[in-house]
Amino acid sequence: MSQGQACHCAESRKPVAERQWRVLQRRCNYSAFSGYHRTASDYSAVQCTACGVWWRTKAAYVHQLPDAEG
Repeated sequence: MSQGQACHCAESRKPVAERQWRVLQRRCNYSAFSGYHRTASDYSAVQCTACGVWWRTKAAYVHQLPDAEG
């Protein structure tokens, strides 16, 4: 199940390669159910660095986004 509302700022109207979106967790999660250990998942956590919104998705565009730093 996806979580959060995806970005709707001006970044969402740019081509994917030009968006200021970063992947926080690529195809994994860290939930209480797994003792906060990394668990493989179909979903990735994405954040827009322009507006700060983050969401989880399994959309194909995630493969075109860079990982977040730090």
